[in-house]
Amino acid sequence: MDDNVLKRRKGFSLAELSLVLMLAGVFIAAAFYSAAKIRQVVSAQRVMTELESIALASTRFYSERGAWPAALADLRPGYLAQQSNDVDPFGNAYTITSNASSVSVSTFLPKGLVTPESFGSEIVIVNQGNNDLVSVSKTPESRTWKLKYEKKYIYKQ
Repeated sequence: MDDNVLKRRKGFSLAELSLVLMLAGVFIAAAFYSAAKIRQVVSAQRVMTELESIALASTRFYSERGAWPAALADLRPGYLAQQSNDVDPFGNAYTITSNASSVSVSTFLPKGLVTPESFGSEIVIVNQGNNDLVSVSKTPESRTWKLKYEKKYIYKQ
């Protein structure tokens, strides 16, 4: 009779089903965590792009008017799009600070999303608790490209 029970088994045991459901839950949780982290990284990249464009718009403003902008409103509509936002995707405001020779545009990002290695040496990151203060600085000269040509690459006449 015991042999007959083992041969007629047609379903899965409760232990097997619970193991499969537990593994599926772990994979789904890992996928949601990864997707949330990817969304944060994409938002941080968007912030860095916006910081760079605000800084470049500020240098254009300086070239044409001889003074740095005091706020983002000074850059609209001539230098930034009218629909551009004063806050980043994380809800923190963009700040423009300037001195006689340069302008700095900064905002706060969640800690650890941006590193100097990932975005270059033009950014400055200052740890402030749970957030990082990220800023991009520009001088009027930094908006022009400084290209070097060697003689061998110049068109031969």
